[in-house]
Amino acid sequence: MIWPSIRTFLQIPHHLTGKGVGIAVVDGRFPNHPDITATSRRNTYLVNTSEPDPVPSLMTADDGPWTKGRHGLAAAAAAAGSGLISQGLYTGAAPDADLYLLETGRLGTDQDVECKIAAALDWLYLNWRRYRIRGVVVTIAATRDTGLLPWQADPIRIGCEKLAADGLLVVAATGNTQELTSNGPASSPSVLSVGGVIVPEDADIRYAKPYYGCRGTTFEGKWVPEIVAPAKNIVLPAPFVSLEERQSHFTARFDNLPEGYARTEGTSFAAPIVLGCAACLWQAQPSWTAGQVKSAIVESSAVVGQWTELHAGLVDVKAAIHADTSVEESDPPYTLWCSWKQKDSFKRLKAMKAQDETSIASAALLSYCEAPISPETQEQILFLTGSRSGRVRAAAVTALAFYQEALSIQDYCRILHDDSRFARMAALFALSRSPGLHHHLKDEVAGLFSDSDLDIRYCAIKLAGNIRDEAFVKPLLSGIEDDAIHERVSIFAVRCSALEAITGIQFEPEPRWLEEQGIYSERSTRGRVHIARKWGQWASFLSP
Repeated sequence: MIWPSIRTFLQIPHHLTGKGVGIAVVDGRFPNHPDITATSRRNTYLVNTSEPDPVPSLMTADDGPWTKGRHGLAAAAAAAGSGLISQGLYTGAAPDADLYLLETGRLGTDQDVECKIAAALDWLYLNWRRYRIRGVVVTIAATRDTGLLPWQADPIRIGCEKLAADGLLVVAATGNTQELTSNGPASSPSVLSVGGVIVPEDADIRYAKPYYGCRGTTFEGKWVPEIVAPAKNIVLPAPFVSLEERQSHFTARFDNLPEGYARTEGTSFAAPIVLGCAACLWQAQPSWTAGQVKSAIVESSAVVGQWTELHAGLVDVKAAIHADTSVEESDPPYTLWCSWKQKDSFKRLKAMKAQDETSIASAALLSYCEAPISPETQEQILFLTGSRSGRVRAAAVTALAFYQEALSIQDYCRILHDDSRFARMAALFALSRSPGLHHHLKDEVAGLFSDSDLDIRYCAIKLAGNIRDEAFVKPLLSGIEDDAIHERVSIFAVRCSALEAITGIQFEPEPRWLEEQGIYSERSTRGRVHIARKWGQWASFLSP
């Protein structure tokens, strides 16, 4: 079966290829694959941002095998792949754009993610003008919440906001599971959040169905996603090292694609496609700012009736070229946040008490994150955890999360039962930073495993996995089969991870996992149900 290329499906004008425009991709590793390395039409530079003094070096192709960095390869190819191995048939959105591949190194732990991605964003902040980079895509997830916390709680989102305020276009994937709001930089206010659609065989967008990705409203009131792009049935480089590996791929064995290519899926690749489309726009409109390009992409998107649940349209380069970009841009949240941090304490405390101005009070509260404050100021912030506004309560708890023991056990018991999802999420975030209280609040955390809000449920289970107390085993087991059957994929995964961390036991799916089989495929669901029932069998031997 022949599948459409990215440019064919999106109907990107032939003459717009991103020529002369620099874009950056942040990922763990990038192989020297011909589709993403330098060609006669564009340059590709590798920047190892884990080095003490990173300097871009021209990246040329080698003969492989390209076994490492396949996620980075696919992300870069979706944005600006040359399609060299397919003789130019399966290119990225902007095949002639200059690529800056920011290689962070292995992202094995939450600390790796926060430190290494932050280093990449810092390098960009110092160098994007020097190297004429116009936009960057970040495809990784955040580590601290699922989008219900203020952006100031997450160092990755702070870095993204700082870049956006400085004039760089920042694009991010929303995530691939439908029960969560968003667990990555996509939830940051100034970042262009990208969801997805499923590419149909005939390449007609009227028959494209919405992808399963994250969606919802963030703490700041932003809807995620803001734009969509191909997120399933995307043909990208797949450097199989053997016939056996190709046959073990869920889609390659059914398709008639050039050797070295296969269908893949994920918003990790939809987001780079949008960045490539932005490069095509800059080729046509080189004087446009990042804000103008972002506005043009969102306002000109093609909306199809069956995507109503996404509240977003498909990126349309041809229409975006002629979009009205005269609307005045508002001050970036990062700039406003910095201005609050510079105000004297009296003005901030006065603003905190402005109960009729929720946004002002929240901004003033969040300006205290990680800033040295007196016990008296802590007391005034603690008072606002009883505010009439759920967002103000959440902002107060988030600010206090950076101060050990600022919240008592009684405070946690109250806020973990708050009727605001934002406040409950903030309480979980604060508790994750107070290990001395974990033992005292086990029952409160376990009670949230069945919270009506799935974001809260996910984060409570994740916290239990970090605490690793045997008291969590039975409540974790009690919901595992229900999660599997109802395809709560993220919650099922984190529930299994928590059980594995506590017990040291792991069960494999049956049927076994095949690469790119899709997390919502019938095969994947059967595999999760099998794992859940194995846990159930194991639980039957536990003492009552």
